[in-house]
This record gives sequence, C-alpha cells and structure tokens, in this order.
Amino acid sequence: MRKLLTITAFALAVILPSISAQAATLSLIGGTSGVTLPANFSGVSHLSLTGLQAGVDKVTTFDNSNVNQGLRLSETATIRFDYLGKEAGYINKAIELAGFGELFSTDTAVAGVSSMTLTLSPGAFDLLPFKFTTSGGGGREAVNGNIDNPLSIAFSQISNDGRSVIALFGDGAGDHDYDDMAIRISVVPLPPALVLFGGALLGLGWLGRKRKTA
Repeated sequence: MRKLLTITAFALAVILPSISAQAATLSLIGGTSGVTLPANFSGVSHLSLTGLQAGVDKVTTFDNSNVNQGLRLSETATIRFDYLGKEAGYINKAIELAGFGELFSTDTAVAGVSSMTLTLSPGAFDLLPFKFTTSGGGGREAVNGNIDNPLSIAFSQISNDGRSVIALFGDGAGDHDYDDMAIRISVVPLPPALVLFGGALLGLGWLGRKRKTA
C-alpha cells in the first residue's frame, strides 16, 4: 500500500499542474473597447477566417498610450497560435517573446494552415509575451504591453469560455484598419481522458489514505 501511495503522490505531482493549467484564461487589461471595425477592414477578401465584419464587429484597441496594458494570461498554459491572414504591403511578423521567436511571417505563412503550439507563462504585468513587427516604419514593434507609435493592436471579443481571442495588427501604413496581420490565440484544453486520469489518481490517493487510517 505504501508503494501505491508513493506512486499516486508522484503521479499527482505531475498531473495536477496540468489540470490547473486547463483552467487558464485570457482577458484584456485596459485599451479602448467598443471600437467598430472600419469599413476598409478586409474581412471578406483577405481575412475571412477571422469571421469579423467591417462596420459590424467591435474590438478593443491598443496603441502607444496603453503602456503595460494588453492581453493577459491568468497562469501557465498551452497556447495555440493560428495564422488567419493579412492585407498588407509590408512584411509583418508575429513573434513569441519568451524564447521561441518567430511564429509567423506574412511572406511565408499560409492562412488556415500555419499554426504553432507552445507552453507559455505570463510575462511582466501578467501579459502574454508576444509582439508584432513590421518591415516598414524603421523597425518599430507592437509589443503586447508596449506599442511603438504609430503601430496598433486590436483584439476581438474574448470567447465566452475565456480561452480564445483574435489579435489584429495595424502596421502604421496610414489606413488604421487593423487588417495587416491576424492571428487567433487560444488556450488549449487538456484531453478529457487526461482529466479523468487525474481524477482517478485523486480517488486512489484518498482510498489509500482511508485504508491506512482504518
């Protein structure tokens, strides 16, 4: 029985952090909410995968005035990035800042095909560590939490479960339409079987403890 308890304790130490990560959520800190996507947002032609409509859908926008504000990650989690398209003359890139580097580049990524999954922890001010860059504007960057003027980032409404949002990049070319690069950012839930396994281990641990005290 002692061996069973030891194995159970070890397994729980491994599995419980993962189960906790399944509860991670995304949220927005600051920004200007309720901004209607402008008429020149190319949701129909180049960014149909976003499902967003010009003149209809509203986003929360961030620019150089929103220091230390942006997309918040509640805790360490597995994050999936999906490239959804672009309408831009510049080469724009999405980059993860915690060590992985370039996620997508508009000159090579394929909308609806290119994706990347990483385990990430919140960065400074609990913000998700990523940024957009552009080949225009002298190397300016739109870091989540610190955006160079005149670049901008807009986020769609976060899904009801708090696990998915679309990030839109404005590369400062003068059109202010947030369609120069689009990516979906999602918290990846654990497979149901893994959650059940964790529950079973908890049950074994409780049963072993009960027998030991009986």
